[in-house]
Formats: sequence, C-alpha cells, structure tokens
Amino acid sequence: MPRKNRSYPAAPLSEVAYQRIKDRIITVRLRPGDQIDEARLADELSIGRTPIRESLFRLAAEGLIQVRHGRGFLVRDVTLSDLKDLFETLLILERSAAALAARRIRPEQIGVLRTINADFEKVWKKKDFLGVTLQNSRFHRAVYDAADNSFLKSYLDSLQNQSQRLAYLCFSRREAAMDLESHGEHSIRDHENLIAGLERRDEGEAVRIVTEHIKLFQRRIHQFAAPSEVDMDLIVLRE
Repeated sequence: MPRKNRSYPAAPLSEVAYQRIKDRIITVRLRPGDQIDEARLADELSIGRTPIRESLFRLAAEGLIQVRHGRGFLVRDVTLSDLKDLFETLLILERSAAALAARRIRPEQIGVLRTINADFEKVWKKKDFLGVTLQNSRFHRAVYDAADNSFLKSYLDSLQNQSQRLAYLCFSRREAAMDLESHGEHSIRDHENLIAGLERRDEGEAVRIVTEHIKLFQRRIHQFAAPSEVDMDLIVLRE
C-alpha cells in the first residue's frame, strides 16, 4: 500500500522573522547601535510588519535589541561591563546545568550530544563560523534540556544568544590569533569529555569540564576585546 505524504505545518512567520533577524545580529550585518528599519526588514525578508515587530519584541526580551522611546528598536551594544556580567552568570548557571544533567540525562540525549558535536567538528573544519556558533549553541542547549529545569533553561537560552554574537565576532575575524585551530580542537575535546562525564553520571567531572570550557571561551573573548585588536565600533568601552 503506497505511503501517504505527510504535510507538516510551516513555521509561524514571526518565528521565521525572529531567526533571520537574530542571524543578522549574530553575524553583525546588523551592528551594535544600528537603528532597526522595520519597513526595510519586512521588504528584504518578504514578511509582514506584524511578524517583524513581534520578533523584535522577542529579541528585545532576550537582550539583543533595545527599545528606545521615540527611536524604536536598536541593536544592543556590547560593553566591557556586559562581558564581565555575562561570564560571571554563565559560569554559575552552566555549572548548575551540568550538575543536574549528570543526574538526569537519558541515553537518547547522550546520542543527541554526540551527533551535535560531530556536526560542530565538521563546520569548524570548514571554517563556517556561523555554523560553528550555531552548532556550539545547539550543544549547550542540549545540555540544558538534559538538566530538565525549565527556569534554568530559560535563563541560559537568553545567555546563549549573547554568547553566539560574541563567538561569531571573535572567530570570524580575519585577524584571529594563530592558536584558533587549537581552540577548536580544545572545544571539541571538551565536548567529548563532557559527554563521557555525563554518561558516567559523574557530576563533579561534568562541572569541572564545563568550568574549564567557559574559562577557555572567556580567555578567547578577552583576547578579542583587547584594544589593540578589536574593532572599536563593535565593543563599547563603558563600565
């Protein structure tokens, strides 16, 4: 008997608009401080103004966009103070997620993490830096899923949006430091070791690996943010 074709509902236009606008912010096609032109976005994306506006409010709630009275929507600046606050919070919450995931992760979630890390390695070798940021974010969000705590996941999902933009800014620069290749190898190895620790339900080891992984990313971002290397239009030197 012939198999019937299944039809799947298309993603809501507001979700499509959200993903496309977020990609433009992460890849700095929309730069920090840029005014958002809603009409132009609607025309370029072939999406109506209402879904565009819904997605902009969602991005504002996630901290990538600011709403200014009388000026509409602006892409949020990246400040040195933001970097400090981001990494302090990431370290606290990522460690908590790793600890919970070690207690609660299911076998099928281990398989998901292995698949994502393999995809991460592929895009890294291709120097597809948007792909790198997306796959790395997928990996961390899969750990949050395994932690099985909806409040913790919500907070960490928001932090991931900020991390994605910073990661792309850092890794896509033509002037990136010579040890970028070793950074990629280190990240892939960290992911592999975390998966092994989670599979063993070794809470202490999972927390240790995540701690070192966040510190590795922090060191890379601090190298990027050094005044001698950074595009000063992208990082606002404000405490």
